[in-house]
Amino acid sequence: MNAIDRNLDAAEVAAEIARLEDERCRALVAADVDALDALVADDVIHIHANGKVDDKPAYLAMVRDQIAFLKASREGLAVRVQGDMAVAVGRLLQSIEMRATGQRIDMDVMTTQAWRREAGGWRQVTFQATNR
Repeated sequence: MNAIDRNLDAAEVAAEIARLEDERCRALVAADVDALDALVADDVIHIHANGKVDDKPAYLAMVRDQIAFLKASREGLAVRVQGDMAVAVGRLLQSIEMRATGQRIDMDVMTTQAWRREAGGWRQVTFQATNR
């Protein structure tokens, strides 16, 4: 494979990761836990902006039971590809509502995500948010 082919492949993977991240945002707003389950790896580590760390069951339970995502959108997502891994960094704007209290929170965070190519496609293995 020559350098042009590798760059094209990396560009295609970057576009796929951006599409999957948009899909993840849509799934959060729709509270589509089944879609999220398919997008994140079984060994995912999800680190929230407040420092809370969730594994996959805790992350999915949080979306299902604790937080209503009112909006979620990405800005300036940059993706770097290295073989079967991709790292995505960019701004995430979210509005959430705590189901128990009704408290609404607007979030403006930077995220770092690692995605891994698996037999069924790309899945998120790490997510970390940092308040801006």
